[in-house]
Amino acid sequence: MRNCFRIPKRTTAFLAVVVVSVLGLYGIPARGQMAGVTLYISGDTNIQEMFDKDLLPLFERETSVKTKMVFLEHGQGAESILAKIIAAKRTGQQTDVDLYETQPTFIAQGSSEGIWTRITKDNMANAAKVDPNRPEVLVSNGFGIPYRGSSVVLAYNSKYVKTPPRTYDEILAWIKQNPGKFTYCDPQTCGSGAAFLYVALYKYGKAEDFSGLTYDQARESAWEPALQLLRSLKSNIYNNGFYPNGNVAVLQLLGRENIYMAPVWSDQGMSYLDQGLLPKDIKLVQVSPPFTGGDSAIAIPVHAEHQASGLMFLNWLLTSKAQTIVVNKLAGYPGIDWKYMPKDVRDKFAGIAQNFSPLPNAKYQADAKRLWQEKVAGSGQ
Repeated sequence: MRNCFRIPKRTTAFLAVVVVSVLGLYGIPARGQMAGVTLYISGDTNIQEMFDKDLLPLFERETSVKTKMVFLEHGQGAESILAKIIAAKRTGQQTDVDLYETQPTFIAQGSSEGIWTRITKDNMANAAKVDPNRPEVLVSNGFGIPYRGSSVVLAYNSKYVKTPPRTYDEILAWIKQNPGKFTYCDPQTCGSGAAFLYVALYKYGKAEDFSGLTYDQARESAWEPALQLLRSLKSNIYNNGFYPNGNVAVLQLLGRENIYMAPVWSDQGMSYLDQGLLPKDIKLVQVSPPFTGGDSAIAIPVHAEHQASGLMFLNWLLTSKAQTIVVNKLAGYPGIDWKYMPKDVRDKFAGIAQNFSPLPNAKYQADAKRLWQEKVAGSGQ
């Protein structure tokens, strides 16, 4: 499960990477053995494999920089790593965490402590390649930058749906015109269903009012029309209001042609298509306003032992060559703007290569899922 916004194979975990010798990286002559650079990165085993077998070997070949990776499973210690960075800053010490990859919310939490280096095109050239309109870009005023992402998109069976909806309102109309052929998973068990819920809420309340760090429960009164709308769809949902548990269950219904349309995660949908787990008739498209998505961002502590090397590695990770590996391995979005990606990659992702709506903050997410359970799933027809 995606903790209600991630796919199953993306359970949180940590990766501590890289011992590097930085000879000549900035035109600096060697003066003995250089110290190591440590990167902590959130992800799961597919992220570990991508770095271990693809990114780090390529980085070594192109820079003559040696690397070492240590993998810590299931993201245990996310809070403690942030606390470690903050504690070192408060006590005036350096930290061995030279780069920290995590969800943008963690970076935002640390920004108030002044622990992150501001990343700009002046100190990292490839920062200029990141789309400035993308949610969560240059997190918290430049204290972090995304290197991969994914979003929820609309999956449809082109054998039965000749003209797919292009807007959220058109999806709603299609559901009513085709009863029983659409569903979304329980938002409490998966992110693709939560995305369908959040965009409904954003119809009646501005996304920016709910996606920042502030929380005001009174604002949630704006959600009532959206919850009524979703409740009114219940009889038109597959099996008279069946909301599967988890993202995989929705994909299985699509694969068996029990339903013809559903929201799914972009990376998971692409992966299933590549593996032949979905019929070739299944297509993916983003709608307007777009479904929600999320980035994994990287920040560099201001008191990191090896900031120059950290900036170098992150700058390399945002090259089109490295980003092509990220996209192909994870079937996700690049950290840089799509226009900098090779044409074959852009063509493959043509239907979904767009920005996505921001997620509500954690408190609003929890309230939205609770209210959906009470007023949509738990209600009568």
